[in-house]
Amino acid sequence: MTPWQHKPPGLSRRKFLGAAGAVGCGAMGIASSRTALGYQANEQLRLALIGVAGYGSYYGFLSAMHLYENTGISVLCDVDRRKVAKALEVWKQRAAEWPSSSKQEERQAAAVYQRLAGSVPPLVADFRKMFDKYHDQIDAVVVATPDHTHAVASAAALRAGKPVFCEKPLTINVQEARALYAAAVAKKVATSLGTQGMQSGMFRRGVELVQEGVIGRVAEVHIWFARGGANLSRPPQGTQPVPPELDWDLWLGPVAWREYHPEWIARTNWRDTSAGQLGNFGPHTGNLAFMALSVAELWQSQAAEPPVIRVEAECSGRNLLSFPVWERIRWHVPARRQQPPVTFTWHHGPDYAPGSRQMLQQLLGDHGATAEDLKELLVYAGAALVGDKGLLVANSHNNQIWLLPKARFADVDIKQPKRLPASPGHYREWLAACRGGREPLASFKYTAVFNEFLMLGDVATRFPGETLCYNPRLGKITNHAAADGALGYQYRQGWTL
Repeated sequence: MTPWQHKPPGLSRRKFLGAAGAVGCGAMGIASSRTALGYQANEQLRLALIGVAGYGSYYGFLSAMHLYENTGISVLCDVDRRKVAKALEVWKQRAAEWPSSSKQEERQAAAVYQRLAGSVPPLVADFRKMFDKYHDQIDAVVVATPDHTHAVASAAALRAGKPVFCEKPLTINVQEARALYAAAVAKKVATSLGTQGMQSGMFRRGVELVQEGVIGRVAEVHIWFARGGANLSRPPQGTQPVPPELDWDLWLGPVAWREYHPEWIARTNWRDTSAGQLGNFGPHTGNLAFMALSVAELWQSQAAEPPVIRVEAECSGRNLLSFPVWERIRWHVPARRQQPPVTFTWHHGPDYAPGSRQMLQQLLGDHGATAEDLKELLVYAGAALVGDKGLLVANSHNNQIWLLPKARFADVDIKQPKRLPASPGHYREWLAACRGGREPLASFKYTAVFNEFLMLGDVATRFPGETLCYNPRLGKITNHAAADGALGYQYRQGWTL
């Protein structure tokens, strides 16, 4: 269950809570209309791809169109024609090679790419103009732009009444996440986020096992990622000519103007254009724990005393331009109904955070993990939910799980869900919802709340060593005015949520 306490204008409290209440099990159907898509299976669903070469667009759709029935691409939108040209090469190559392929499935699919390569959809640079010009030719939208334009592009699609699939992170700050949640609830169209691990049977079964109490009461969660922040001390120096294929003004979108320099394109290096590696990988590693432990219930708490999430960060150093080399962030989450308080800890750096690997080795070893197990479990990213009866450990995308100690849980089925619906595939799940089917497990009504939770960690790294008190019902940090002001930023003129 995932609603925020505030509700969008025009949505009654009963409808608001009712809509959100169905999200936890992914059981809610999408309102049917040509726009909110009560399609018959034999009607073509026309997609607009915003950010043609982004992961969700390219791997999910542009290079996979032969996998989907009655689905087409009607419009392309990108600010960089170089990336578009490179991405579209896959259509040309398959149109030329697949008719004579030795693989039957490729020969059968060749006609799809021959049609696409022979009649490339129109290309638009500005998605705002795209919705004005091609509104009636678009049924649903895929957003896979750089992180800082995920929110504005998704919001534009929702305002136009179009279903949206957005690549993660959904947003780069708290205010954007709250705005997208409200828009998704109000518009009642199919939404989904690129947290592809949610399609796996093990992810869904893991959620069930935790909620069924198999590992006991969970009071501790650890999520880790080994990469490290760029920790740049100054912005790019000087200016360079803007490549003729790139619309630099549109690439910047809502963020403050600055002269072009190619180093700005490395978006996860800069706070202005990303939430760093927490935004990049947190949506994968922390997902199962956030859902299984029903943290989102705090956003709808009816308690007389509003719930408070306390957040604090340790870092290699404070960096308001870029991101620290390492960070250890803790979210202290109060009790939810029958669930005890729980602390989430994000360990991130070149080798997690200092001391984290040793602590995690000890934790897993105390629950029976062998040296060989640790080689499999403590890789670049993962998660551990610590219960009073055992551990649930998940891999980077939470699409594979283990229960420790092994002997204690040897007879537990961990492969397929029993209550949650099985997924037909992450992208197919959204496409089916566009046609009026079941709401995706990764709907914005869930993922926007999870994203908001993560972005509190990003704020905490701007104020290391201080404890921030966050009221999820109000969307405010109540004890620190400067941190509260960092929950969002002022968009440039012409850009809006």
